[in-house]
Amino acid sequence: MSDYNQYVTSINKIFDYLAKMKAGWNNLDNQNYIESIEEYKQTVINNAEVLKKQPKQDKINNSLEALGND
Repeated sequence: MSDYNQYVTSINKIFDYLAKMKAGWNNLDNQNYIESIEEYKQTVINNAEVLKKQPKQDKINNSLEALGND
């Protein structure tokens, strides 16, 4: 599984659990804490795009031959 797939799967689980906790908890403080975490959702999505583009660069670097001391 690629880094991108692992990242997306993990983040989806986190926000799914947060939604379940938010629905199950009546305490206003806990609700506010969850909402403050959810504010980072767009940042997390943007980072997923960075990981999505990263493997293409790694393949280019791995295809180059390293120079040694001949």
